[in-house]
Amino acid sequence: MKNNVLSFLFFIACAIATQTISQRVWAQSSPGSMTLDQLKAVKAIKIANLDKDTYLKSGGFILDRYEERPAYVFAYSDGITRKIYLYKVYAADDTKDLGLLAIYKNEKSGEVKPFVVPGASADRKAWDAYIDDLKYVGEKEPGLMSALTFVLSREMANLLAGGTGKTDEGGAKKKEEYNFCFASDAPITMADGTAKAIANVKTGDVVLGYNPQTKTVTPTRVTRIDTHTGQFALTGVWLVPANALTADIRQIQTRPTLFEATPNHPVLTNTGRKPLGEVKAGELLYQIENGQSMAYRVAGVDKVTRCVETVYNLATESGAYVVHGAVVLDK
Repeated sequence: MKNNVLSFLFFIACAIATQTISQRVWAQSSPGSMTLDQLKAVKAIKIANLDKDTYLKSGGFILDRYEERPAYVFAYSDGITRKIYLYKVYAADDTKDLGLLAIYKNEKSGEVKPFVVPGASADRKAWDAYIDDLKYVGEKEPGLMSALTFVLSREMANLLAGGTGKTDEGGAKKKEEYNFCFASDAPITMADGTAKAIANVKTGDVVLGYNPQTKTVTPTRVTRIDTHTGQFALTGVWLVPANALTADIRQIQTRPTLFEATPNHPVLTNTGRKPLGEVKAGELLYQIENGQSMAYRVAGVDKVTRCVETVYNLATESGAYVVHGAVVLDK
């Protein structure tokens, strides 16, 4: 009985969020009227690589990744990673805005389920088909309805707050990243000074933390571990002691050490919090040596050092921890 009530509530929340999004988004565009046949045709489109294929034409339609967003990633307690991808749907002949395609993927089973959200002016039969999908498809897959409801509700909240999905003042589309992570072999400094691969760290473990305000090292407890699967490019910076850098990198006596993470992971620099991908040669990062914070200068930057399929991130009580000997910040 309890599960039935929860399913019903998810269903209602998803339907309300969808209706609000359709009214707000399509009021800002040049909408077309999606028919039932068009909805079925869009559902039948196969996307070869959901993480890489952000724009494609197929069967008389254009699919364009919604606001260039990456997938929403959900790591539930059952150990199964679930993702939701959003695409705007346009008619290829006149580029009329027809609706939204939400694609659910279960990373463990590989199961993919598309949900076509019609525009506000769509044919009633198209809306009926979408509601049927929520009811008869969504409820059969554990975790699907909660993930989809969260995504649509979040987008609804963004629209109600004034977000439009348009370009920012600089003319570039806003792109929100959700994964701030490290490869499985990234060494985490534990509170006792030993190192452990991030893939082996558990919730409740005590790691070495850092207080940016007092600039002191302190033990901190891991409160959450995020794991994401897909294809992730890592950025690397080569670090040397701040007093070891000369005008010619080849003359450095101390061998540089490599620090790598996804380019959007925040690190602590001499100018404050900054995504690793924005760090430039000459800037300072901080490494922990003998319990003390030491400045290390960036001697070089590699935009892509390697690609990995699984990445990890920690959340800690102090909001900072030590990876590869360097201080990094929580999301």
